Amino acid sequence: MKQKFFFSLVFLFPLISFAQEAKFRLLPYINGTTSIKNGLIEAGPELNWQKPEKGKTFMLRPSIRLPLTDEAQNLLQIDRFTSEWRAIMAVQFTKDNTQESGSISRHSFGGQIEYGYTGFKYYPLGNTESQQKSGKTSYDLELKYVGFFSAGSSGAAQLSPQFRLRYAHDWTAAGETGVVNPANSNGVVTVSDMIIDPPGVASLFSPAFSLQIYPGKGSFSYSPAVYYDFTGKNDSDNPFGNLNRLRLESWVFFYPLLSDNSNVKIGVTPFLSVRTKGADQFNSVEYGGMVTIKFGTTFLQFL
Repeated sequence: MKQKFFFSLVFLFPLISFAQEAKFRLLPYINGTTSIKNGLIEAGPELNWQKPEKGKTFMLRPSIRLPLTDEAQNLLQIDRFTSEWRAIMAVQFTKDNTQESGSISRHSFGGQIEYGYTGFKYYPLGNTESQQKSGKTSYDLELKYVGFFSAGSSGAAQLSPQFRLRYAHDWTAAGETGVVNPANSNGVVTVSDMIIDPPGVASLFSPAFSLQIYPGKGSFSYSPAVYYDFTGKNDSDNPFGNLNRLRLESWVFFYPLLSDNSNVKIGVTPFLSVRTKGADQFNSVEYGGMVTIKFGTTFLQFL
């Protein structure tokens, strides 16, 4: 059914479940990293090379991400029944032009490639006897630039332009459908939720730009942002020629613990989403607001 919205307000309050992260030194220039978040565990080495005298830092982090077998016990079991995994390669180069006195200028360039496999089950006839299994591979690519500029004096404004290019080709399971079961011996009819359609994929290409602004004083920062999403046709790796949407946001972030911990922030924004090509289940123009709470991000980090 086509959904019609005249006003929409989205609250993005995440579940208050803090990520469990650990980093430990293995060898000079090599750290081990692990994190558990949202039922997923990611682990791998992190290689760092630094030349402080030239303001250069290089980071390379290969890792693998797997779903926990038992979230309550943080338990991971890998065997022939493992149906989902993702390999990740992240790289980042930072050039800091800041001198002992004067303005602050820093440029960071990053990229990340992901490749993974997911096993799906579906029941085209609406019963367990018709079970079908299908394994699909997904792949993503992201390129990012983050700059940071300030006069360097006390109370000076801080600016952080951020640009991101993302391509995603991720397979997802179809939605569940209510299936009426045959009446049991007592004549009771029940309904089961089952996936009857095979998995699907639509490639996405998404450039985005944001300008983070901190006036130098107070507990608020500001961030206008623009996104332009290209979504391809089903079962195609080409993201162009089907559906395009332009999205505008203007975030205001509040840092309740700025003096002690600037990694916690609360943000609100109005948004405007305009369909410029194709058709989807939304109106050609959608608008509303969003609220978010972020933990564990660096100051002025956005994209």
